[in-house]
Amino acid sequence: MFGADHRVRALWLSGSLARGVADAASDLDLLIAVRDEDCQAFAASWPDALAAITPTVVAQPVPSLPGSFYSVTPTGERLDVVMEAAGAVPTSQFRYRLPVFDRDGLTALVPAPAPEPGPDRDRIARLVEEFFRQQFNLPAVIVREDWLLGVIAVEQIHMLLYQLFVAANAPLPPTGVKQWSAKLTPGQRRLLEQLPVPQPTEASVLAARAAAAAAFVRSARPRAERCGVAWPADLERAASAFLARELGIVPTEPLSDG
Repeated sequence: MFGADHRVRALWLSGSLARGVADAASDLDLLIAVRDEDCQAFAASWPDALAAITPTVVAQPVPSLPGSFYSVTPTGERLDVVMEAAGAVPTSQFRYRLPVFDRDGLTALVPAPAPEPGPDRDRIARLVEEFFRQQFNLPAVIVREDWLLGVIAVEQIHMLLYQLFVAANAPLPPTGVKQWSAKLTPGQRRLLEQLPVPQPTEASVLAARAAAAAAFVRSARPRAERCGVAWPADLERAASAFLARELGIVPTEPLSDG
């Protein structure tokens, strides 16, 4: 369909396919360059363009990228398309792409991939701060005996720990968004796999929360130090004092991430 529409000046594979890390579980990500003067009309007619390619059971626009959309076919294939103006290709944020057709030689104008940055110090600092901030919310679980909320609270610590590892492991090789465990070292993956998964009971939530909190602090402190991130000692002391005073909870021996 795109090949027959001369408003579309180039079509590329993008995402995992362009990065060379696709597998049987990957989406089909396409990137199209539309003639500048036709972008507005093309963006308004994206449902027609998609309908000419495949029937779908899900089809939604990407609000921040006019003319772009994601979709799911009746047989479960996931097709995502990003549109950009042909004139914007030389400054595009999408650096990884493999040409399917290119009427105007636009591929040669695509910027080279930028060097992957190192550890994100600001993100590491925010993750550590968020972990300690969440400790002040624990009475909402225990006082109300809302153990289902407790399950969510523990899962949030697991997520913060995963995000901490990913931020500290940078630079990472290019991977797809959903190539989740590939961003971890073997030791980090083992630690996250070994953390207890809570059930909505008091004993399960408190045990899983203690293990997750210990693992986070044990893992975060040396990474913050190596990355030059100031440890929020006052916040840590305040959170520990609050938990001890209000709930009788004291830190336990943390796990090692290998």
